[in-house]
Amino acid sequence: MKRPILILLLGYILGIIVGLYFKKSIVLIYFPAIIILLVYKKLKKKEKTKFKLLSIKRYFRYIKIYLRSNTIILIIISSIISNSIIIYQNNNYKKIQEELEKEENISLTGIIVSSKEELEYTNKYKVKVKYNKKTINLYITTKNNIELQYGDKVLLSGIFIKPEVQRNYKGFDYQRYLKQLKIYGTIKCSQIEKKSEKQINSILQISNQVSNRIKSNIKKFLEEKYSSIFIGLILGEKEEIEEQIQEQFQNASMSHILAVSGMHITYVILGINLLLKNKFGKKCINIISIIILIFYMLITNFSPSITRAGIMCILMLMSKLIHTKNDIYNSMSISVLIILIQNPFMLENLGIQLTYSATLGIIILYKKIFQILKDIKIKNKTYLYKIKPKIEKPLDKIKEVIALSISVQISILPIVISNFNIINPYFLLSNLLLSIALAPIVIICFIFLIFCFISIKLPKILLIPIKISIDILDGISKVGNIPGSKIYVCTPSLFSIISFYIFVTLTFYIHAIYSAKKPNKTQIRIRNLIALLKIYVRKNKNKVYTFLIIIFIIVMIINFYPKDLRVNFIDVGQGDSCLIRTPRNKTILIDGGGSVNSNFDVGKNTLLPYLLDRGVKKLDLIIISHFDQDHVRTDY
Repeated sequence: MKRPILILLLGYILGIIVGLYFKKSIVLIYFPAIIILLVYKKLKKKEKTKFKLLSIKRYFRYIKIYLRSNTIILIIISSIISNSIIIYQNNNYKKIQEELEKEENISLTGIIVSSKEELEYTNKYKVKVKYNKKTINLYITTKNNIELQYGDKVLLSGIFIKPEVQRNYKGFDYQRYLKQLKIYGTIKCSQIEKKSEKQINSILQISNQVSNRIKSNIKKFLEEKYSSIFIGLILGEKEEIEEQIQEQFQNASMSHILAVSGMHITYVILGINLLLKNKFGKKCINIISIIILIFYMLITNFSPSITRAGIMCILMLMSKLIHTKNDIYNSMSISVLIILIQNPFMLENLGIQLTYSATLGIIILYKKIFQILKDIKIKNKTYLYKIKPKIEKPLDKIKEVIALSISVQISILPIVISNFNIINPYFLLSNLLLSIALAPIVIICFIFLIFCFISIKLPKILLIPIKISIDILDGISKVGNIPGSKIYVCTPSLFSIISFYIFVTLTFYIHAIYSAKKPNKTQIRIRNLIALLKIYVRKNKNKVYTFLIIIFIIVMIINFYPKDLRVNFIDVGQGDSCLIRTPRNKTILIDGGGSVNSNFDVGKNTLLPYLLDRGVKKLDLIIISHFDQDHVRTDY
């Protein structure tokens, strides 16, 4: 078994998926499957079979090469463990939430484990409490005049508010989201009393103090417009960035720079090496780097992207310490396994999905795409020979950036569409500009950060460069405002997503087979099979055309055949809205909901995502029953 950690991870993920989405024990699947397999093996007769080009049985041998008995056993064991954990935790959440909901007024003692989050009329904190001999995390909301600090021990009383579940088809499920944060719900405090201070682990206390000091120092020297983006760039916290700016970055395919990732880790390691290379040996520098990385992960509150990059980098540094070869797939598997063991609900976390998909895209696709771009030659014209040596290196750099951007976008495209329903055709332009500007900007930001801790005067030297740098990022994000940069698409089905990844895999695999200068036996065999398939199609043209025409007719009949009348009532909060789809596929929207007294844009945040989730891109008719504010917004 080449990569047992990867096999273990696949089994662990399988168990979580069955527990999360089917809410059943995976043993109920394995037990009948094993019985069927044993019966099949006993009844199976050994017969000589003729060669068939399209034979599932024939090509199943290739799967058998990878799915050996020890691999299957490891997958079964790890999936049963993770499946049992997720089912137990789901039941535990449900039980505790029901118990808390029954109590009219809850009195608990807890410790504040987060910084203050300012809401419209209240402050919100995360608190760790003991309830029925179990340690659980809750959100608490208090009045604006009550100030609490990280590590404060408090006595609180109030009403428990159970988190809302999904209200609309494929809508946001707040309860599932809170499970990713290990939070059971919110207590609206009627009374709160501080008992003592600094009642938490000293390392966590120090890391929180450092994080708060970084934020306060940045805010001291920079205006809100600049400080919010700076904090997002260095600490990965986007809470203080205006919604409009976040959306602008998202539309320009630049939101990844506001999440601390592998790029930040690279510059941290590079900076440590430059500072310490003349004072310590390589082994000592690697140990110091590991300690600093762990601390950096602490002050960024273990965000998914920094956790992934941090663990992978630590494993790479440890492999150097013990003089072993670092395997990137094993490193990724270990980092995912650590995250999922700590909290299996993190499998649904969007940050986790994006960061690992992007990393896999770079590992698997980058070299192949770069090679394809490299093979594209400029036409042989005499005047090009004079400038060729001058433009060759810059062109290669541009091709590297394009290959990197394409590999990332291909790997994350289904996830982005599923969650945001947006495609940006100008992502290459924004990423090309970013590749030039981002490295110096991040380095300047880190230097500015260090200066903030050394002296009050030193940061002032870099104030103008910092502001220019953030203005450059803001300018690049304007790519998202170019007409046609925001293309709305309907939410793809699971079948479409799987088909997309299979198509991409087959395309690159077949390209690799035909571009191989010295093909191996497997590649030659597949080439021959494709050649046989071509011969078969040529010989049976009429059959193939007939089959394709039948498929086309069936698809057309399915699309145009009258369906049942469907009426969906949309939960838009304080208001009414209804979607009607007629038997002839006409779409009618009655009212759109909304309230003039609320800052929440119902049309943008509820109605539009709902329509796209239902596969509706065009409305044939909009009917407004009357002009009350809870039926239609008239203040635009």
